Amino acid sequence: MSRTRTRTRDHVPPGSTRTRNTTGTRTERTDAPHARVIGARLALARAGAGLASAASTVAGGLRAVVTPAGWAVAAWTVGGLVLATVLGWEEAWVAAIAGAVLLATAAPFLIGSVPYRVRLLLDRDAVVAGERAEASLMVDNPQQRAALPGRVDLPVGDGLVEVEVPYLRGGAEHVEPVEVPALRRGIVSVGPAVTTRYDPLRLLERHRVWEERRTLYVHPRTVAVPSTSLGWVRDLEGDPVRTLTTEDISFHAVRPYEQGDARRHIHWASTARTGTLMVRQFEETRRSLLTVVLDLDRASYADDEEVELAISAAGSLGVRALRDGRDVEAVVGGEVPGYARASLRALRHLRVTSPRALLDDLSGVEASDTTVDLPTVTRMLGETDSGTALAILVTGSRLPRAQLRAAALHLPLGASVGAVVCDPAAEPASRTLAGVPVVSLGILDDLRTLLSRGAARR
Repeated sequence: MSRTRTRTRDHVPPGSTRTRNTTGTRTERTDAPHARVIGARLALARAGAGLASAASTVAGGLRAVVTPAGWAVAAWTVGGLVLATVLGWEEAWVAAIAGAVLLATAAPFLIGSVPYRVRLLLDRDAVVAGERAEASLMVDNPQQRAALPGRVDLPVGDGLVEVEVPYLRGGAEHVEPVEVPALRRGIVSVGPAVTTRYDPLRLLERHRVWEERRTLYVHPRTVAVPSTSLGWVRDLEGDPVRTLTTEDISFHAVRPYEQGDARRHIHWASTARTGTLMVRQFEETRRSLLTVVLDLDRASYADDEEVELAISAAGSLGVRALRDGRDVEAVVGGEVPGYARASLRALRHLRVTSPRALLDDLSGVEASDTTVDLPTVTRMLGETDSGTALAILVTGSRLPRAQLRAAALHLPLGASVGAVVCDPAAEPASRTLAGVPVVSLGILDDLRTLLSRGAARR
C-alpha cells in the first residue's frame, strides 16, 4: 500500500495579512488479494462467454447435420460407453463400438461440395384462381463423377415439396414436375430450393440453399364486361362543361384579345366586323377518368366470399376500361394501426399501366380490420383529385347505407358516381340510393348482365 499527501499554501504578498489555508489530497493504491480475485473472475467470465458462444455454434452445426436417427445412434454409443466403463459389460462395449463405426462410416458421405445444380422453371407466372400451375425442378450433375442420391426441398407457398433425387451419373439430369396450388387468389412464392445430401442410413445430412426463386401471381377471377356497359352511370367522356378555356375543340364564343392569347385563335371575321382583335373561346371538354375505389375495410364484408367477389368485380371493371383505352385509376385504403385511425389516413394507388399490372396488384390485396374505411378513402381522393369523371365504389353488404352516401358525397363535384355492393345472399338488382346508382351483385357473372341492362336503358 502507498500513500501520497499533497499540501497547497496560498501566496501572500509582503506587507499583507497572511491567512493560512491548507488543502490536502490523499491517494491510496491497494494491491489487496481480493483485487486479484476480481480480475480472475472477470477473466473467467469472459472465457465462459466465449466457450458458450463456441458451444452454441457447434450445437447449431450439429443440429443442422445430425438427423434424429443420428442422434439416436449417438445416444446409443454414449450409453454403451458409460455402461461398459461403469459396469464392465462386454455387450455394452460391442454396442458402443458398433454405434461409433456407423457414425464414422456416415461422415465421409458429407465431405466435399454438393454436386447438384438446381434450376427452377414455371410454365407461367400468372394464373387465374382455380387454375393449375406447373413448375419443373431440374437437377443435374455437372461433374464428371457420379452423384449419390439426395433430396431437394422446395417451398411452395406455405407448404413444402420433397423431391427425391436418384443416383446421377456425370452430366445426367433429373426433371421433376411440381404442381403449384392456385386455388385461391394471392401471390405464391416458389423456392428457394434446398438440396440435402445424406448417407445411406440417413444418420447425417448436409444442406445447401439455392438463391433462385419464382413468384406466381394468382389473379382474381374476372368476367368480360362489354365496353358499352360502362354507361350504367352517366359517362361524361366528350361532354362539354361550363368551364371556359382558350385551348380545346368545342367552340363557345369570341371575346376581345388579351395580352398572352395565341394569335392562331384570332377570329378574323369578328375582328373585321368590330374593328377590335377578337379571339375564339372554347368550352373545356372533360376527359373520362374512371376511378375504381375498392373497399378493403373488413367491417364492410360479411365473410371472405364477399371480399373475393368485390375484388373480382373491381378487377373486371378496371381491366375492361384499360382495354378500351380509358384513363383509369384504381384506389384502395391503406392500413393504419387501430390506435391511430383517428389521426392518420392512408391511401394506396394500384398500378394501372396495363391489365396485367392491375391484376398483379389485386392478387396481393387483403381486407383488414386496420384498413381505413370507404368514406375516408373517398375524402382523401376528393382532396387530391386528378379529374375524376366517373367513380365506381365497390364494397360489401355490411357497409351502412349512410356511409355509402357519405362516401359518394366526398368525391369531386360533377363526377358521376356508382356503387357495386357485393352480397351473395341478395338477389341481383339495380336501384338508386340518394341519386347514386347501386348494383347489388350476388355472383360475378351477374355483373355483365346488370351493367348491360343499365347501358340499354340510357
